[in-house]
This record gives sequence, structure tokens and C-alpha cells, in this order.
Amino acid sequence: MSEQSSKSFLGVLTRSGLVAKDDLKKILSDFQRDHPGKKLDDFTQHLIATGVITPWHLEKLKLGKYKGFFLGKYKLLRHLGTGGMSSVYLAEHSIMKQQRALKVLPRKRIDDKSYLERFYLEGRAAAALNHKNIVRVYDIDSDGDTHYLVMEYVKGKDLYDLVNDHGPLSIDKAIKYTIDAAHGLAHAHERSLVHRDVKPANLLVTQNDHVKVLDMGLALFREDDESLTVAHGERVIGTADYLAPEQAINSHNVDHRVDIYALGCTLYFCLTGKPPFPEGTLAQRIALHQTVEPKPIEREDCPTELRQVINAMVQKDPAARYATCQMVIDDLTAVAQGTQISSFAQNATTSKLPGLSPKTEDKTAAKAKPESPKVNPAEKVAEAAPAEAAKPSSPAAIQTEEADKPATVNVSELSVLPQAKPGKYRPLKKNNTATIILTVVVVGMVILLAAILGLVMWLT
Repeated sequence: MSEQSSKSFLGVLTRSGLVAKDDLKKILSDFQRDHPGKKLDDFTQHLIATGVITPWHLEKLKLGKYKGFFLGKYKLLRHLGTGGMSSVYLAEHSIMKQQRALKVLPRKRIDDKSYLERFYLEGRAAAALNHKNIVRVYDIDSDGDTHYLVMEYVKGKDLYDLVNDHGPLSIDKAIKYTIDAAHGLAHAHERSLVHRDVKPANLLVTQNDHVKVLDMGLALFREDDESLTVAHGERVIGTADYLAPEQAINSHNVDHRVDIYALGCTLYFCLTGKPPFPEGTLAQRIALHQTVEPKPIEREDCPTELRQVINAMVQKDPAARYATCQMVIDDLTAVAQGTQISSFAQNATTSKLPGLSPKTEDKTAAKAKPESPKVNPAEKVAEAAPAEAAKPSSPAAIQTEEADKPATVNVSELSVLPQAKPGKYRPLKKNNTATIILTVVVVGMVILLAAILGLVMWLT
């Protein structure tokens, strides 16, 4: 690069505040002395190698950007990921030099009171949790009009990436990771918190081979009123492939058993490499969770007892499902040790979602059938693939851009679902032919009356 471009870069670097002006002069002088004839590119790599800047900094600096590298007491090191509600950055405390993950609420959201309240609700909920199987939240703060959470930074790989990269897990690994996640969720449930978005992408396998539960942003305080929910206009929160049947009706009137259902679907994914209902449109997959049993796990090494445990986890009727995560832990431990599982799991039979009559269930299942000729083939291919924008940003190491992972979705307006009042279920209504005919007659009479009135006025 030319001398002018070198001066320009050094000027941008100085203005960024990433390194003090005097320190930069000394670093440059020492580099020129020790490496005579080296170019700017060599110097920038030297800055990265010595930890003065990061590759992410360099990318921004080369574009002439020198703002946005600091947030409160933290220096941002790189972008980890982006979700529907926030972005996550790896950061370093300017004094303590500890690395943390900062979850940042977009500035465009600060004028939306409901979003801001929900963001602080997440901070309070997550900060109340202290367990080795849950990613910790240390602080919630703001810098001007930028609001952010300070979270534990954990290096690792989530179950979604792990299975997609290496295929289904061994039986032992799948059981171990599920038990770890169940321990973390049990801790949250004991404190009246429901995660509501348990899925492979929110379960991080750490470098010491333990699982930590990520993203408590969808946690629900049971004692909290519904004013925030109403203001935000959301009835359903969750991820379609792991959504409990009752959560599809109203995600704000559910209990901890939705997490047990989602964890069962996640265990199914770990063993098969795909969720229970991988095909069809988003609406169809949600309906299948309500009406159809998952395809049996076709693995010769999968014990019958493990299949029974999964069956008890994914019962459609919450009352027929495991009542606590501890029950799940006990039975999975029994499977791992080769001892007898509980009679509850052994005797679990197929349950139906309360409020769906047999006729309604048949019609809903038929409408949800992936191979229905009414489905546009192009739409089916597009929606069946896991191409939702990005998983809700996790406070952990995200190695790549996450555009190919299942995203949190709002499914409150899907016509295939019965729209019920909170806490109740009701079947899909049939078309009322008599009502339609009556409506047509009334409309016709109104039109005729208007015509007669117009004729009278014209004659007079």
C-alpha cells in the first residue's frame, strides 16, 4: 500500500481509541526497526498477532469506520451472532480484562416500550439463575440509548451444529447431554421460570463436554401479569419444530411441561438427525405436533426403554407428560445404567390434545399432511428446509453466521390452529351454511332498499 493509505489507516486506528496514540507510535517504531521494508499489511497482521486489534476490528478499520468499538466498560472484540431481538458481541472488560458476551438491543427498538420492558424482563429472569448447566447473566446496563446484557462467554458448539456437522449422536452422548439440559431446566422451573424455546440450537456443548442452556430471553415469570404480552401483541412464541401442542394455542399460558416436550423433541433430533416432523410448511409442522405421533426411531442400538422415555416426554396432553425434569433425569439415568425405568414411562400411551374431537383431529391432520396436493411444491420446498433467519442470539461462541438455523417464530395467525382463549382449547368450527345464506339475503335486501330509496329521491 502507498504511504498515503498507510497514514490514512493509522489515522482511523488512532481515532478508534483501540490503542492510545503514543502506544501506537511506539508499536510502529519498534515494528519498523525489527522488520525493515515491511508493508502496511504486515503491520496490521502484527497488530492482530500481538492482540492490539482483532480481525473484526481490522475489517471495520479498512472501511474507514472508527466508531462503535466500545460499549460502557467493554471493548467489543467481534460479532458473535444476531437474533430476532438482539445482537451478541464478544467483549473484554477494559479494566478486568475478562471476556464476556454482550447481548445488545437494537437502537431502533428503544422507542418500543414493550420491547425494552421485555429486554429488561429477560435480564431479571436470567440473572436470578445460578447453575452450572445454564449460561450466567452478570449484569444489565445501558450506554446512552444502547441497552445490553452482560453474559458469561462460553466456548463450545451447540447441538444443532454438532449433529449437522457430525451426524446423530451416540446413545450415551445423547442421554448425557439431555440429562445436563434437564438439570439446568429443573433449576429454572424451581424458580417459576419457563424457557419456552428449548431446542438444539439453545443447548451448548462446552469444551469440557457439558451442556449449558442458552437464551433465557423467552423465559416467563409465572407471577408476572399479561400486560406486557398484550402490549407486545404476541400470542405464540417458540420454534415450530420443537413447539409443544398447548404452546401453539397460547404460549403465555403454559407451564414447565412445554420445556419437557421440547427437550424430548431435541433428544429425538440428537438420535435421528432431524426433528420429529421435518417436512411440510411451518403451519403443517405445528399441526402435526398437535395430532400425529412422530415416526419411530429406527436405530438398532436405541433401547426400547429410551424410546419409552421419549414417548413420555412428548405426550400431546400435558397431563400425560412427565410432570418434572427430575422424573426425566431419573429415567434417562436408569437407561444409561441399564436399570428399570419408571412405570410411568413404561405405561405411557398415546395422548391427544385436550379439546380436539376425533373429527376435528382427523381434519387437522389431513390439512397438515405434507404431501397434500393443495400445497404449492415450491412453497413446500422453501419452508420445509431449516432456512429461518437465525436462532435467537445465544450468549455463547457462535462460530459462523447463523442464517441457516431454525428461528423463533410468531404463529398466532396460522389458520390451521384453533384460536382459543388462554387456558382453554376448542375444536375448529365448521362452516355454517345457514349463516352464509342469511348473510347473502340481508345484504341483498339492503342493496334493494338503497335502490328504491334512490329512485324515490330522483322522482321527487
